[in-house]
Amino acid sequence: MQMNYAEWVCPECKTKNREACNMWMYGSPIRECKACRSEYLDRRWREVAIDGFDPRSRNAKFYAKGAAFLLSLAIVCGVLLQTSLVHGNNSTKLTLACVLCSLFGVVSGFIALRIKLGFADKDNAKYMAESKARLGNSTYVEKLKKYGYNIR
Repeated sequence: MQMNYAEWVCPECKTKNREACNMWMYGSPIRECKACRSEYLDRRWREVAIDGFDPRSRNAKFYAKGAAFLLSLAIVCGVLLQTSLVHGNNSTKLTLACVLCSLFGVVSGFIALRIKLGFADKDNAKYMAESKARLGNSTYVEKLKKYGYNIR
């Protein structure tokens, strides 16, 4: 699921790089600067065949609890907002809190649903296949070893 961007500054030429990434930053930890083409290690990226999957990527209960909490908070904010409007006050902060809690609650619920319905496992299988394909390249494996990865 391409919904995030990763940004970093090249250690060689100090150019700011930006790249689309998946939610968990699964992929090669060896990055290449778009300006000077130098390679370097970025440990934020996970080579899933070596590092494994982020535990949150399979924990639907975590996201379901978050969704329930945020949507409950949105209801409380909504009740407080309605009460303040009845008394003639309009609170922008309360409105914003209600909207943000609702939005993040729905997003969290969507993620929990994706995990429960198996879409996340399907994505994880794809990331694992890509990782194993990269590890099939002996040059790539040597670079990872040079950067300190323990590969059998």
